[in-house]
Amino acid sequence: METNKTNRNLAVAISAAFIAAIAVFVTIILPAEFGRDPLGTGRILGLSSVSTTTADALNSQLEFHKSDEVEFILEPFQSLEYKYLMDAGNGLVFSWHADGELYFDMHAENTTVEDTEESYAEGDADQAMGVYEAAFNGMHGWFWENRGFDTVTLRLQTSGFYVLATEYRGGGSTDRTPAPVFND
Repeated sequence: METNKTNRNLAVAISAAFIAAIAVFVTIILPAEFGRDPLGTGRILGLSSVSTTTADALNSQLEFHKSDEVEFILEPFQSLEYKYLMDAGNGLVFSWHADGELYFDMHAENTTVEDTEESYAEGDADQAMGVYEAAFNGMHGWFWENRGFDTVTLRLQTSGFYVLATEYRGGGSTDRTPAPVFND
C-alpha cells in the first residue's frame, strides 16, 4: 500500500512539473525566443519584443569604406557645398566643427528623379556630428554659409561608404575621391 501511495505522489509530482513546464513554454519561452504568442502573454509581459531581431542589422556594402578629412576657409558672406555620391542604404559617420557660427543645411539630391531634394537639418551652429543613412541614390551633404564679418575655418571629418566627394563653390565644382580605409 505504501508503494502505491509513493508511486501516486510521484506521478502527481511529475504531471504537475510537466504541466508547469508546458505553461512556462507557452507563456514565456515561445513569445520571447520564437516570436510566437498564442495566449497573448508575451505582449502583456513585454516579451514579444525580445525575439524581434532585424535581419538587416548587417548591411554588406559594394563600396569600399572610405574616410575623408577636409578643411575649408569661408570668408565673410561666402558659401560652399560639399556632398558625397552615395547609394541608398549606405551610411556616413560625420563630424564638423567651425571656429565661428555658420548657417548650414544638410540635404540630399536624388540623382534618379529630377528635381528631388530632401533637407534633413538646417540652422546656425558651429558644429554637428552624427550618423547619416542615404535614403536614395544621389548626392548627400551640406551647404554652409558664413553670414558673419569674420573669416571662419571649417573642418569636416567623415567615414563611410561613398563613391566620391564634390565641392561646389563660386559657380564651379571639384571632385575628389577619398582613399579607401584598409586595416592592416
